[in-house]
Amino acid sequence: MAVTALDQLVRVHRWNLDEKRQKLVALEQLRERLSGNIATLDAELQHEKEVAARSDVTSIALPAFIRASLERRQKIEESIAEVDRSVAAARDEITEAFQELKKYETAHGNHQRREAQKHSKREQAVADEVGLELHRRHAAAGN
Repeated sequence: MAVTALDQLVRVHRWNLDEKRQKLVALEQLRERLSGNIATLDAELQHEKEVAARSDVTSIALPAFIRASLERRQKIEESIAEVDRSVAAARDEITEAFQELKKYETAHGNHQRREAQKHSKREQAVADEVGLELHRRHAAAGN
């Protein structure tokens, strides 16, 4: 069967949907990494507090470390919020791309059904013609 324009449109829209899904996966992985960074930062901060509690020397630097850690955490949280907005937008894009793909798949399916019906009608017409011809020959041979 020849590749039609609808075949190509379905393929392009399926590829587009796959690309958008991959983008969403990448954004979700980025969000997980950022969340992991916060957990790591919290663990480092807790560790430094414990070390500072045991030593007067390290306790002097603790406030600066806490301040830097809090600033870094805030930046990571801002990045997570930005990624969350991007994830929401990517999900909307996926929904739109999926709906667009479904339109073309439906049109493609309808086209294939119409073509199959045409083919079936042609085959039936040929079979009817052969049957009529056989009937005529049988009737002519019987007389």
